[in-house]
Amino acid sequence: MYKAIIIDDELPARRAIRALGEWEQYGIEIIAEADNGKQGLELLETEEPDLVFVDMKMPLMSGDEFLNKARILHQEACYIVISGFDDFAYARSAMQAGSVDYLLKPIRKADLNTAIGRAIAIIAERRERVLSESRSRIYRNLSAPLVKEKIYSSIIDKSGRFHHIVELRAVLDTEELSSLCRVVVFKLLNARDVIEQRFKNDSHAFYYALTNAVDELLDRFGKTFSFKNNRDESEIVAVIKLSGQADSLSIQVHELSAQLTSVFDVKLVAAEGPTASIESLGESYDAALRTLMDLNMIDLRPVKLSSSSSQKESDTDRSRSLLERSRLFIQPIESGSERQAMQELRKWLQELESTGVVTMSDMLAIEAELRMFAKSLLAQFKSDEQETADSIALFDRTLRRRVYEFAAFKEAVLDYFEPFFSVLAEAGRSGDNASIAEKIKAHIELHYDDELPVSFFAERYHMSKEHLARLFKQKYDIGIHEYQLQIRMSKAKEWLSDKSLKIQTVSERVGFRDQNYFSKAFKKYTGLTPQEFRGKMES
Repeated sequence: MYKAIIIDDELPARRAIRALGEWEQYGIEIIAEADNGKQGLELLETEEPDLVFVDMKMPLMSGDEFLNKARILHQEACYIVISGFDDFAYARSAMQAGSVDYLLKPIRKADLNTAIGRAIAIIAERRERVLSESRSRIYRNLSAPLVKEKIYSSIIDKSGRFHHIVELRAVLDTEELSSLCRVVVFKLLNARDVIEQRFKNDSHAFYYALTNAVDELLDRFGKTFSFKNNRDESEIVAVIKLSGQADSLSIQVHELSAQLTSVFDVKLVAAEGPTASIESLGESYDAALRTLMDLNMIDLRPVKLSSSSSQKESDTDRSRSLLERSRLFIQPIESGSERQAMQELRKWLQELESTGVVTMSDMLAIEAELRMFAKSLLAQFKSDEQETADSIALFDRTLRRRVYEFAAFKEAVLDYFEPFFSVLAEAGRSGDNASIAEKIKAHIELHYDDELPVSFFAERYHMSKEHLARLFKQKYDIGIHEYQLQIRMSKAKEWLSDKSLKIQTVSERVGFRDQNYFSKAFKKYTGLTPQEFRGKMES
């Protein structure tokens, strides 16, 4: 809806404008009238109209004077001048004063409504422009931190996706682009527990509060912008635009970590990178991350590696490998003993701890190996794809790329694998293995003419040959090889009853390429040669 006022000292002229205008069509309401320029200015101030009709020749104040003052007082309005003088000087004066149209008295309906339509189009365009600019300001205010996060992330991970885009770089002010910076990387050791217990599972509130606290604590070194690394929920990255002599100061990360822990109950470790330009932030980040990766997660202290200790570390790598010990877990699970499997896992974790050094880098590698270990066991003992997917999803939520103190890590591993081993051991005792035996039986019945050694099925179902043979025997009271032979001989009898088929053809149809070998196998199984069996069928 648009508001309009009419300013004219002639009442008939005001009535004519009211009568001739198509106000409803344009969504206009005439809210007031004035018979001189001074009253008109008062109405402008109180009513703030969108459209103003004004006469050029009025008492107390001319149209020219009114327009000049009105444009200062309420420049957002559109002004249509009404005049009884067909004089170019009047028209030029009106246009210079900012009117959008000039109409002559007596007013004609078509001219009036054309002018109204033109004015409303101008007003609507202005409104849309103001609204668009307002939306843009709101969007910039809301999105600037997100854009800045994308720029810094782009520099740090060296993807180049955002930080070379000039429009986005405008979010970083000129001073910021030319400043020396430093990166501090925080690794959160119990973020999920804190989010659940103190922030009622509101992760956004947690990270917002934590990054703001980091910004405030680092503010004495320079303007700081911190954010959660979207590739790693346990990592907070702080970029400090160093001020004054701050580039020569060391950031006391241990003191900083202690302060954050006291406020949020969050356990964390931190490291700072060297001073760098904004384009080299990735190098500062990498240096800080390397420091953290060398942190001993048993006592949270840095590890200083000499050449001899490096050799010792490489010598113990094999003993740390869980996948190379998988047989020690498979056998207990096959026999249904989850307790023995758990004992082996505890023993392995104790051996890791006894080395005295498990770095953050080691821990991430161990977590990756544990995931492969879990997938391998699931493939061997569980045939249900959804159950397998759910189990791995639980691992990912609990352990994957998580950083713990070693004591908490050990507890998390045991908490995950205890029910995991129980489910697999139950499958080892019966359960899913019965369906595997059924699948093997069905496969033999369909492909009896192929060579189907036990090793074929062992590889297919990721089980040991011994365990697979035992499963099948328990289910059907016959061995896998014996069952295939039984099917072959049964089919051979059927084909031999057809006199039109040669014995060589029957031999090939049941998977024997050598007729002599087929004849010996058939006689051993039935007590008769194929010829004797066929002769007996005829008699």
